[in-house]
Amino acid sequence: MNSLNQYHVILASGSPRRRELLQMLGIDFTVKTKPTDEIYPDTLPAKDVSEYLSRLKAGSFMDESLADPYLIVIAADTTVVIGDEILGKPKDRADAISMLKKLSNKRHSVYSGVCILKSGVLNSFTAQTDVWFRELKTSEIEYYVDNYEPYDKAGAYAVQEWIGAAAISRMEGSYYNVVGLPTQMLYVRLAEILG
Repeated sequence: MNSLNQYHVILASGSPRRRELLQMLGIDFTVKTKPTDEIYPDTLPAKDVSEYLSRLKAGSFMDESLADPYLIVIAADTTVVIGDEILGKPKDRADAISMLKKLSNKRHSVYSGVCILKSGVLNSFTAQTDVWFRELKTSEIEYYVDNYEPYDKAGAYAVQEWIGAAAISRMEGSYYNVVGLPTQMLYVRLAEILG
């Protein structure tokens, strides 16, 4: 995307997976994060939480954005939702196993909220991918948790690891969204913002 060459792009995320996905789009960027209280209203529907949090993360760069018209900040947040319950990052082994048992033999949704901040304007969107897991044996869940230690991952799994290859029977929507960044939607939205 040549029109981005004149801009300084910041990825406001410490996620190595998001870094890899943004590199795939051929975008030059630096990584910079700011501490943000990831608190959202209790009344907010689960499907809207990730976009709300991405706006908070991008908004923490508002002063820099207003001062520099050539700064673009990209922030993202991903949530795994089953029913109305958000499955965050597991606290420990037992929590990870419990989450994966909830996902076994069911459909869940992965929502990534993305916010692009440019010239003081927050432009955000949400991508949704529906994921179906086949029925998992407890021994399979324990194997995955013990070998891959998915404690830094929402819903206690990463689609690009063993569990994605062995357990996901179907997916509707963007694969990259489940990894952590809906690259196609982000690319299109950046092109629209840059005109």
